[in-house]
Amino acid sequence: MSASPVPRARQRRRYGVHARSVMADPRWSVLPLAARGMWLHLTDIADVMPELRAPVRGQAVKVPDLARLLAAEPNEVIRAISHLVNRDIIEPVSDGYRLKAY
Repeated sequence: MSASPVPRARQRRRYGVHARSVMADPRWSVLPLAARGMWLHLTDIADVMPELRAPVRGQAVKVPDLARLLAAEPNEVIRAISHLVNRDIIEPVSDGYRLKAY
């Protein structure tokens, strides 16, 4: 029996680990459903994609990339982004968006 090449901590990784803190945020209750879902998914994606939290100049995540990562239509992403920007959850940077609250 050979050992797994993946470290034990990574094997047990659960998606949605940020859900409790995100759902406890007071901004959660005033967001539409699409924006809520997007916020939850973005917190999980940010764990493996640090440029979503701290983009390097000229390499922020753009709407088409967000739509691809979320498997959503770009129009739906744009509507959800407007709610998340208004609630200071994500912020526009030079060429895309950055997740502020996670």
